Formats: sequence, C-alpha cells, structure tokens
Amino acid sequence: MSRKRYNYIHRLVEKITTSPSNNMEFCYYGHLVSLQSGTTDYVDVTVYNTADRYSGETAGFNFDYCTKELDIGYTESDRLFDVIVQAFQRIYGKRNVSVIIEEEENFD
Repeated sequence: MSRKRYNYIHRLVEKITTSPSNNMEFCYYGHLVSLQSGTTDYVDVTVYNTADRYSGETAGFNFDYCTKELDIGYTESDRLFDVIVQAFQRIYGKRNVSVIIEEEENFD
C-alpha cells in the first residue's frame, strides 16, 4: 500500500500565508480549499478530499498570524499532521510556531 505524500500542502500553506485570508474558496491540486477569516491576523482553513465539499475533509486547521499559533482540529492521518506543521515551521521557524492539538471529545 502506497502512502500519501501531501506534496501540495507545502505550496498551499505558502499560498495561504502570502495572500489575503479573506473568506474565499478555491480549488488547489484537485482539492477544494475554504478560507474563513474575520480579520487579517487569523485564518481558518478546511481542505476537502476533492473539489466537492461533500466528499469529506482532508484537514481542518487555523493559524493566528500574531501569536504564530497553529491549531490543528483534524487531519486524515498523522503524516498529514506532520506535513502541515512542517510547512508552517519552514515559513516561520521551528521555535516560532506553537502547535495546539485539539483532543477528541468523548461523550460516553
């Protein structure tokens, strides 16, 4: 079984961090990407499996440009989690990005 590489994530993070984070959607390497933001200092990102939002999510994360906090809410794999963190660390430096991991809530 081949493992997904997520090469497009590094380029996607560069695109997100270098352009305005207004509320917008666009297709990127066959994935629908939704950016939500009420301010220029923060962005909430959802990456879908395909160009169709109903195909399921590949990842969901948000980034605060002031505090350099990366809050990863969901990734389809641990490998994707690592790729997202590495992409932000490559841009802002390993010591400058703090990663917040949302723990799954258990309602049992």
